[in-house]
Amino acid sequence: MKKSILFLLFSCLVFNFAQAQDELYVNLWYGQIKNEDVARHLELEEKFYKKFHKERLDRGEIIGWDLWQITNPNANEMTTTFIYAHLMPKSTGGGFPSIDKLPGVSKAEWANAQKEAMGHYIKNYQVLVSLKGGYGPQATGQPADYAVLNYMEVDPYRAAEYEAMEIETFMPIHQEQGTRSGWGLHKVLNHYGTDKPVNYITADFYDKLETIYAGFNSTDPMGKDVVSTLKEMDEMRTLARAHIIKRIMSVR
Repeated sequence: MKKSILFLLFSCLVFNFAQAQDELYVNLWYGQIKNEDVARHLELEEKFYKKFHKERLDRGEIIGWDLWQITNPNANEMTTTFIYAHLMPKSTGGGFPSIDKLPGVSKAEWANAQKEAMGHYIKNYQVLVSLKGGYGPQATGQPADYAVLNYMEVDPYRAAEYEAMEIETFMPIHQEQGTRSGWGLHKVLNHYGTDKPVNYITADFYDKLETIYAGFNSTDPMGKDVVSTLKEMDEMRTLARAHIIKRIMSVR
């Protein structure tokens, strides 16, 4: 009960980054489907849904759209999970306005495509986040081919401190290292309470899958200052889980 109240009451720092970052929501829509339906599902995405999101882009409803696939599912999930990232201005409120007509597609074809695509999902859920800060081309240009989503459980008493450390300490380190092609800190807006403790998501973008594995495989010794900084961060947040994702298609 105490955590539920805290999630409703605590506030965070607002940082003065570029206008595109200050005004960006990302609607992450997760859809799990049977492996046998993947090929047909991607056909529908390519033929119909890319046109749908291009229409949304032209109407100013979104800034971009990406389709990602989780490459490291749980061992007991013999299915495929896609993540649809809808990048949109905060003025939209994170909603999905309907479009009933696409260029070169009849209403009947579009309606049937939607019905078939939605029929593939075993389950789905949505996470709305706001971009607190970051760097890289993913917000307005073509994103990298791979990314790692880190789901964080942050102590609500130290949320402002956590945001500041991510942006003021860790973001410059990521940029200086140069192994990531982009990075972003996101705050979860529509999930809160003791049963949904993940309240932040960081996204690390990479050009190659091998770079991700090389980072995980590294066991180089750390200096005292690095260890101290990492331990301080661990006191504020816990890494609940992480997804390695591969970009399938994009609209910009």
